[in-house]
Amino acid sequence: MLTQKSDKMPIIITMIFFVIVSSVLTFSLAVFVVQLFLASITISMIMRKNYKTAKLYVVIFIVSLIFVFLLYMANDMYYGSPYYVGGSDDVNFEYEGRVIIDSGIYNPSEILESGIIGRTNNAPFFSLYISFLIRFSELFGIYSTFLPRIMNVYYLMWVCMILEYLLKKHANFTDKKTDISIALFSLTPNIQYINSHVFRDTFNLLQILLIVLLFDKLVRKNNFVKKILYMGLLAFLLYITYYTRKNALVFAGAICLLVLAEKIKIKKRYIFIIVIPIVMLSGFLDTIRLKYFINTYSNYVLGIAGDGLSRFIFRQPLLPFGIIYRTLYAFITPFPNFIGLFNEPTRILFDFIMLLIYCGVVIQILFIPFILKRSSKFDWLSLSFLIWFLGIIATTFTFRHVLLYYPFMVALGVDGYLSTSKKPRVQILFISGVTGFLLSIVYLLLKTSF
Repeated sequence: MLTQKSDKMPIIITMIFFVIVSSVLTFSLAVFVVQLFLASITISMIMRKNYKTAKLYVVIFIVSLIFVFLLYMANDMYYGSPYYVGGSDDVNFEYEGRVIIDSGIYNPSEILESGIIGRTNNAPFFSLYISFLIRFSELFGIYSTFLPRIMNVYYLMWVCMILEYLLKKHANFTDKKTDISIALFSLTPNIQYINSHVFRDTFNLLQILLIVLLFDKLVRKNNFVKKILYMGLLAFLLYITYYTRKNALVFAGAICLLVLAEKIKIKKRYIFIIVIPIVMLSGFLDTIRLKYFINTYSNYVLGIAGDGLSRFIFRQPLLPFGIIYRTLYAFITPFPNFIGLFNEPTRILFDFIMLLIYCGVVIQILFIPFILKRSSKFDWLSLSFLIWFLGIIATTFTFRHVLLYYPFMVALGVDGYLSTSKKPRVQILFISGVTGFLLSIVYLLLKTSF
């Protein structure tokens, strides 16, 4: 045990070094204090991993920190502000956090009832969370927008750790498959891009997976004290998740049902045959405002789509063909428009990041056959992906929400790829590449036609 710890000392030293350097670059003592706390928790968890996996988490940590600073500078150079498109939901969350502080109201339900951030606000707890960060920062000086961004780096690592547990336990992944899946998910440039803003998506994904993890622990054989502890933590998570993103509870509930099906050894399709009619008849869909999300986000995407192909897709009724169009569109989003890069001096750094994102999407397109092949098994992993994927593209389909289904999609692609023998694998990649290239030409033609 002592030898294993000494072997990992360079890993610990490296993490502490980047904690110090990144904190200094933010000019925020609050960032340093929070990082020391989060890094201590993270290092203690990394120490329990095997050496290769531990190194992987450090790589994720370093890359994520670098991406935070790169994106901050890129946005600032191009938009004159470090926020998404110069200021969007990220600015609103920080503004709402300040409003909550000024109001002195710290109960999510009371925040909504008071109307201080709008009675229809669908993320009062995240705004409350930002208010806590602002209040904490002011103990050491002023609030830095780097604080929630760097905290997202740790949340992403914790998401990967829960994903590691779930893949090994419920998908029977080997260490190799798990490490590759975690690496491809967390280091995908589009995921890093989303994670580096002041968005609630990484925070919310962590909430969802923590609910699944606690439920998984709860249904296992544990002593009474542990069950009480898990139930208390689960109740708290359900409460804050409800006020962070209400419909996220549906995604958590779906995976929990799959976990339960495995525990009581009932075929998963029977669970959904029983549950779906109950959900349809109980008024649950009205409670989670399903129709509202479908209409609202479709209109939102239409509003920012311009006159391109996406406008045509989101104009279509969801059923019967709209869901098919959205599925195809999701696999190529954001479309790799290499031609539009590096045309403006102020966009050089921003376009470099977009180039990385587009390269990631190209790899994603190449792996579509392996994802589809593996999805046909209809086991725990494929059902987890399909439920979340269809749920996202049918309701809250924006670029940020791919983060929710992406870890399962990557795991499917990795398993589908590694379970295919070498010769068919090369043939599939070649056909996928050629098909993708030809379809990209068709896409560009269609994009200019609509």
